[in-house]
Amino acid sequence: MVYVFDSSFVGTQIIPDEQDPLLDILYRKIKTNDEKHAPQILWYEISNMFNNLIRRKRYTFDDVIQFFQPLSALRLIIDFETGIEYSKTLLRLCNDYNLSSYDAAYLELAARKKAVLCTFDDGLLAAAEKHGVAVLK
Repeated sequence: MVYVFDSSFVGTQIIPDEQDPLLDILYRKIKTNDEKHAPQILWYEISNMFNNLIRRKRYTFDDVIQFFQPLSALRLIIDFETGIEYSKTLLRLCNDYNLSSYDAAYLELAARKKAVLCTFDDGLLAAAEKHGVAVLK
């Protein structure tokens, strides 16, 4: 199987106080040898998420640095699509589904790869279903 992970999905896997035993049911559907993709924007979102954890004093800087190890273990394949046509596609998705450009990048990648989108973002889930992209359930 081919999957696209967004930052909400990744965060719940690697941030200890966001892990939930009920989510293990979803995670077990994904096998080690399945392809796991993410757009380049994931790194910016993850860095911002980690920064907010530090700023809100949920974790220390040293704690957060340790989160990169399980992140690395996910073995994500990062997509580096860029350019004017790509930006036009993202803008269309934003306009059609009321998404941010960040969320549109995940939707576009899942559609292009014919992948299952893994997200806990309600707006992105709704857009994926309207766009005909499978979501992890």
